[in-house]
Amino acid sequence: MRRLAFFLLPFCLMGLPVLALEPDNLLLLTNKNVPEGRKLAEYYTAQRKVPDKRILELDLPVGEQISFDAYENQVVPAVREFLAANDLQTKVTCLVTFYGLPLKIAARVNSAADQAELAQLRRDQQTAREEIAAAVAGVEGMARETDSTFTPGTDATLPGLIARDRAARTVLGGRALQLKDLQQFEAFMARAEKLTASIVGAAPALQQRLKGLASIGQQMSPEQRREAEAINAQLLQMRANFDRLQAHRGDPASRAQLRTLAKEQLGLIEYARLLEGMTDYFTTDATGAAFDSELALVQWNFYTRAKSLPNPMRFKGPRAEMPPILMAMRLDAPQPMLVRAMILAGVRAEAEGLPGRVVVDAGGNLSIDSKSPNYAAFDQTLRNLAAIVRTKTQLALTFDEKREVLAAQSVKEPVAVYCGWYALQHYTPACTFFPGAVGYHVASFELTSLHNENSHEWCQGLLKDGIAATLGAVNEPFLNAFPPPDEFFPLLLTGKLTLAEVYWKTNPMVSWQIAMIGDPLYNPYKLHPALAPEALDEPLQGAMKTAR
Repeated sequence: MRRLAFFLLPFCLMGLPVLALEPDNLLLLTNKNVPEGRKLAEYYTAQRKVPDKRILELDLPVGEQISFDAYENQVVPAVREFLAANDLQTKVTCLVTFYGLPLKIAARVNSAADQAELAQLRRDQQTAREEIAAAVAGVEGMARETDSTFTPGTDATLPGLIARDRAARTVLGGRALQLKDLQQFEAFMARAEKLTASIVGAAPALQQRLKGLASIGQQMSPEQRREAEAINAQLLQMRANFDRLQAHRGDPASRAQLRTLAKEQLGLIEYARLLEGMTDYFTTDATGAAFDSELALVQWNFYTRAKSLPNPMRFKGPRAEMPPILMAMRLDAPQPMLVRAMILAGVRAEAEGLPGRVVVDAGGNLSIDSKSPNYAAFDQTLRNLAAIVRTKTQLALTFDEKREVLAAQSVKEPVAVYCGWYALQHYTPACTFFPGAVGYHVASFELTSLHNENSHEWCQGLLKDGIAATLGAVNEPFLNAFPPPDEFFPLLLTGKLTLAEVYWKTNPMVSWQIAMIGDPLYNPYKLHPALAPEALDEPLQGAMKTAR
């Protein structure tokens, strides 16, 4: 993913800490054309004491798939504008989708107008690089005059030009600090600012001036204080304009206006970065996704939609340079009454405890005709989970590692936790689930539909059989997209995190194919932990920290 300019990020999200999930952190999303969803959201609000005015009704077509354009034009602006209008950007950290909202977003299809805009963007990119190169050459010329040892660069790529500009301005900044005569200093700075004006833009220059005034503190004169207030108001208005246009990124007119503002107010470099982001936006390859997985990035601006992105909230792995995301969870099922039952079962199990055994059905790699080591490695995560349950908890365990999945009705005692693989779109009802049970089956295409009566997918089957939380893929996700069982379930068993936090700390990818169904606030082991936090490996212990 390309780095995004600071000024182009939603202001409210910069540096936002994520604390333990509470009802006050939720925004509930329904489809105004499916009244049952609104009723379920109101029921959930009452059960979980979600604050008033936290239900947003989206005007969407009825169906399990939405087009890319409909998502961009009917979902993104509505959510972002609701959060802004209700001053919820720093409060809402989790979006909850309800029965009636689409499961998946179709891949992007570019129209003739889109193709024309994309071609123009590429021409604009070339022109922008040429303009930046000319401006940077001017700055380098002054740097060379200032320091005879300075050597101008030759890299004409955008990253190269950015590095050259930074190097030249470092030389100029160092020289400015050496000037003691006020007139010489002001003349030097006036020349430098004129050379860099087109590169830097008006907004960063205003930010720098505001920072300088703020450093004076209580010593500011009345005139300086009025200047600071005026600059602050101007910057806030600029930001509001950018946020408004980026919320409507699906609209060609908004994109055109955004490009104009970026060039005028942010300078050539940020304008060129924006052009790159917009070019990526028109990619069509592998741009379909689970509705909820894409929704997690609703506050992002222009980002590549091809394939997946690493989840910035995941507890391990390198920290990508990405803005924060919102957790997204789904309260959905084949029938509305099942959603109501899921909500109620979770509330009761959380209050009374979740008894029942753990079922781990490994051996799925034996049924896949492949010699890839990835399958054996994933199977080991199930063995690891079984070992944790066996040695570090008092829970009853059923563990199987044969080629076939567990046979129907083979587990007689009530089950609290289930994880297994691999029977593609062939649900086998091996377990009787205790109300409030949590579990998922690792296989592709197990959440392509919740309403196809002829479906044999695992998500639909598990929900019909009474499970309260599960996850699945709306399309081919590939194995490394699933939360590793030896991370997801041990965190759940500690009772330290809600279901949403467990999923989003272990889910490897966003803007991809997997969605999690269940009450985001559900914590089945909160009152009766099944696993001591100190029994976890050190990295997993770090995952229980409430702030990332």
